[in-house]
Amino acid sequence: MKKIPIKTEGAPIPTGPFNQAIRWGDLVFTSGQAGRNRETGKMGDVADQARRCLANLSAVLEAAGTSLEHALKVTVYLRNVEDRDAFNAVYVEVMPKPFPARTAAFCELGNPDMLVEIEVVAGVPG
Repeated sequence: MKKIPIKTEGAPIPTGPFNQAIRWGDLVFTSGQAGRNRETGKMGDVADQARRCLANLSAVLEAAGTSLEHALKVTVYLRNVEDRDAFNAVYVEVMPKPFPARTAAFCELGNPDMLVEIEVVAGVPG
């Protein structure tokens, strides 16, 4: 098997030395997606950023031949622990059930406006 880089115009284009995702066989590993609005470049509150992160991930996964429905593992990075409930409200609204395995970490993020970043490992149906 070889690594297949995934690229889509439906999510922000990486500004560093990485791809939006890599497909390896029937697995897709996404890079972390931020909640930046691609058209405006702006970031909103944690709920807005969470929705945008998940929309960006959905676009990347679709380009790889899969979807959030096939997410196996989700890693969430939140800047503020007090944003957990607002994030989870969006997550349960958007993420298809049954929910995948998940880890949430509270940490500094690369941009001071970023409140959340999400990465996914998904299976490719077939």
